[in-house]
Amino acid sequence: MVPYISYTHNGLPVFGGLDRRNSTRAFEHALCQICERPLERWFYVLVRPQDEGVGYATEPGLHPPCLKYSEQACPMLNGTRATYRPDTVIARHPAGRRCDDPACRRCPATAPSAESQVRAGRKADDWDAWMLSADQYELHRDDHGTAVGIQLPSEPKRVRRVRVSPERKRGLALMAALKELGI
Repeated sequence: MVPYISYTHNGLPVFGGLDRRNSTRAFEHALCQICERPLERWFYVLVRPQDEGVGYATEPGLHPPCLKYSEQACPMLNGTRATYRPDTVIARHPAGRRCDDPACRRCPATAPSAESQVRAGRKADDWDAWMLSADQYELHRDDHGTAVGIQLPSEPKRVRRVRVSPERKRGLALMAALKELGI
């Protein structure tokens, strides 16, 4: 299954590349980022530590079964990739070469985002899944009024770790050991 918010180039999905138009539509209409159906009473958002820092999740929500699918299929969530791509996926054709289609109108609209340029080659982020209820669905908008995320509430219904980096695992183990020692 190709996630709804995945960018498609000449009929091929570009996994890891987000189609901003579909993402914005998903935010505005409270649609699942995977199946495009409306979110229900309970849904998840995927949250990285930097998302917590800014107060909003940068990807649309997901149904619980779609989260399960994502955890199995996405190499960033299931831990099979340790780092992000060394270059920005959108700057290249999905097959690894420049697009040579002179009629292609999608390529110019796919300049790499500032975030994807910063992530290029970096270690994969930790990810948590925050369960929210429909009444907690509030959009975060940029200076132009475009929906760019879902506000993170101070009290999500549930938080579950999805991907934990080796560094985070060591830190959590150290904190547990210190707590056990009463420190």
